[in-house]
Amino acid sequence: MPYTNLIDLDKVTAYWEELDSTYGKLIVSPLPRGYATTIGNALRRILLSSIEGAGVTAVKIDGIYHEFTSLPGAIEDVTDVVLNLKSLIVRLQHGTDIEVLYLEKEGPGEVKAGDIKTPPTVEILNPELHLFTLTDRDTKVKMEIRVERGRGYIPVEDMEQFGEVGWIAIDCDFNPVKKVAFKVEPTRVDRKTNFEKLILEVWTNGAKAPDVAVQEAREILLNYLQPLKEISKEIPQAPTKVEKNELEEKLTLSVEELDISARALNSLKKYGIHTLGDLVKLTEEELKETKNIGRKALMEIKKALQELGLSLGMNINYKGGQK
Repeated sequence: MPYTNLIDLDKVTAYWEELDSTYGKLIVSPLPRGYATTIGNALRRILLSSIEGAGVTAVKIDGIYHEFTSLPGAIEDVTDVVLNLKSLIVRLQHGTDIEVLYLEKEGPGEVKAGDIKTPPTVEILNPELHLFTLTDRDTKVKMEIRVERGRGYIPVEDMEQFGEVGWIAIDCDFNPVKKVAFKVEPTRVDRKTNFEKLILEVWTNGAKAPDVAVQEAREILLNYLQPLKEISKEIPQAPTKVEKNELEEKLTLSVEELDISARALNSLKKYGIHTLGDLVKLTEEELKETKNIGRKALMEIKKALQELGLSLGMNINYKGGQK
């Protein structure tokens, strides 16, 4: 038998030493020296950045047109209400990407998250969350709350802008994972002591259990390792003359040929983007700076370009011009 510093995979076990809806302690052992740190660090980074969740992305309050104002009849101002809504923990049913919740309350008294009316596809996990307090008996507050599914942290400027006046966009951290820590301890296999034990601790807000979050992180990691299974030995060939002609034809097409919403199309035209050549020269970051092109519009544009074999940030020699 050849000498090796590895270990048979059938000897490696993974189990949850502790697990509930918000906390879990995962043990993976035994691992070759250095592997516990490699695996623990990879899982930790993905868990803290890329796990899917849901959160409040906008609110609309009757009679209120921006957040820098007071809420009539309430102790808190609108900014305080927005900050409290950011702490709302929601779970969207599988297959639901967006919902609008409704809140209608008369004073006096405290208004909590449990007072929000939700459809069957939405569950509020912290109904005792304080939203605001009404002091005036004659005060009536009507509110619409937009919740969406997403990943990572999305700032206000990247949120989709709403056509209807009165919507206040809210930056959102969609990630249900709040904290991840891991440590490595030495362990032994038979008489050998040069092996490691990975202890991974995960804390969530309850919208997604730690074991589900770790499974999702594992799938994400495996998906990004998949391209390494078949690495081409050949350098990609430069496009042929025919391919170049096809590309040039695509670049001269009007942006109206894209299968995107009228709002996104109008935003592109206002920015002086009239052809696909004008569009693909821009990077994703440059396009994000365009007024009224939010996250959803950006996703529409990227998908439409992909269907044509194009993408943002292409290194092309295109002078542009209105189509």
